Amino acid sequence: MNKKNLKAIFQHLIFWIIYLLYEEVIAYFAGMGVEFPNTIVAFTVNAGVFYSIWGFYKFFKKKIGNKLLLVIVIFAVSAVIITISAYLKAFSFIVFLHSSLKVYGTPTRILTFVMRSIYFAVMGAAYGFAREVILKEREAAQHRLEKVQMLEQQQKLEKQALQAELNVIKSQINPHFVFNTLGFLYAETYKKLPEVGQSIITLSNIMRYALTKNEDGYSSLESELAYIKDFIKIHESRSKAFFMNISIENVLKPYRVVSLILITLIENMFKHGIFNQNTKEAALNIAVEDGKLHFYSLNYKNNNSVNKVQSNGIGLNYIRERLTDEYGPDGYELLVNETHNSYECKLIMPLKYHESN
Repeated sequence: MNKKNLKAIFQHLIFWIIYLLYEEVIAYFAGMGVEFPNTIVAFTVNAGVFYSIWGFYKFFKKKIGNKLLLVIVIFAVSAVIITISAYLKAFSFIVFLHSSLKVYGTPTRILTFVMRSIYFAVMGAAYGFAREVILKEREAAQHRLEKVQMLEQQQKLEKQALQAELNVIKSQINPHFVFNTLGFLYAETYKKLPEVGQSIITLSNIMRYALTKNEDGYSSLESELAYIKDFIKIHESRSKAFFMNISIENVLKPYRVVSLILITLIENMFKHGIFNQNTKEAALNIAVEDGKLHFYSLNYKNNNSVNKVQSNGIGLNYIRERLTDEYGPDGYELLVNETHNSYECKLIMPLKYHESN
């Protein structure tokens, strides 16, 4: 027998002792005689009724599948137990009070003992059902807790997988080799071809920013917007005709934004877009209002796959998962409207305000 069972037995024993003393005190002050031996025997019988009714119910419930038959059997068994308990009480009174069956075996006395046994039988059934409900509720609560813990673990693993994916993307390029090469190309071209040299510096800034590690997953909004401007400038320099209506607000406050979200949206524009036709002018608007970033983009699609800009592989799925992980499913708004001829994106998300020390 383990400690848990011993503890339960002890608790039940304490309950019956307190209940016995309570009734004896009531009987004493009511002027009724107090016979401890007889009372102990009677309460032993009552306790037997209390536990046996529920015990037999659980036993027959496992054996009998038909509910109607189960009810009939339980009533029959209960009637037998209650009748036996009533005559046991009558016998205890006869023994301990030195009386006779004529006094304590009368129908009135037996009915009194029966009603007392029914009282304890109902108490036992109520206790059994209440205990079963509580145990089921505990099991359900434990199941819910385990489910929540499993979901939290799953979200943690998904977050780690996303971070690992991003780290792999960043690690595919050797930054020292890239920057040294770009520096060499700039030194060789900036005097003879200043525009090309400026493009090389812009590309270097883009690469440096993309490979910069942000431990908390956030970047300053100022640097993110500068990155976007450099990115657009590179593509503008590659085209003889470039038609794009750009409105990027100059942000003075030290806001911070989730890294690589905006640039991924910009990359999607260039991946799908046409920028060399004045009748299909693209649009980009980035503004800050009430501590939230408002992003809007529109471009007409280039259905010819030639010369498309390749995305970094993170894509819209990463954006949704990253924003949901950071703000929850209702903490931001991302709407993408893609047709055969156009690609439109709207994003509203909170910004962090970072006060410098």
